[in-house]
Amino acid sequence: MPVELGNFETRVHPKDVVLRRTVKAPRKLVFKALTQPEHLVQFWAPKPYTTHNCKVDLRPGGEWTYTFRSPEGQEHDAKHIYKEVDPPQKLVMEASVPGPNGKPFFRIRQTFLLEEKGTETALSLEIKVLETNEGSDPFLGGMLRGTNQTLDQMVEYLAK
Repeated sequence: MPVELGNFETRVHPKDVVLRRTVKAPRKLVFKALTQPEHLVQFWAPKPYTTHNCKVDLRPGGEWTYTFRSPEGQEHDAKHIYKEVDPPQKLVMEASVPGPNGKPFFRIRQTFLLEEKGTETALSLEIKVLETNEGSDPFLGGMLRGTNQTLDQMVEYLAK
C-alpha cells in the first residue's frame, strides 16, 4: 500500500509508532551511544546497510548527518536536526532524507525517552511522521522493520 503524501504535523499518519526496549546498560551510556559518532556507526543502520560519514553537533539546532550504504554501494544521505537535548533522559530530533529536487522524501520527529531502571535503561522511541513527499515509499515502507532492527542492534552492541 503506497504511503499517503502530504503534511502530517497536526494529524496522525499510519506510520506513526512508539517502540520500546529494555537496554542492559546505564542510562548515561545509552544516551552517549545515541549521540556520539564512534557509537552510532556501530549500530545505526538496518542490516545489511552500514553507516558512514557520521558527524554530530549535539545541541538544539545542531545537526547529525551520516550516509547509509548498501552492500552494493548505493548511498543515501540522512540529516537530523536536534530540537531538544536533555542528557541523559531525552533527545528530540527531526530527521529527513534529501530528495533529488532539494525537497526531502520525508520528515519525521524522533523522541527518545530514557528512564533509569537500576542497572538497565527503559528506552522509548516515538516516531511521528511530519511530511511525506514523492519517493518516500521505500523509506517509510521499511521504517518500522529498519528501526526495530537498529534498536535491536543497539541493545546488542551495548550488551558487549
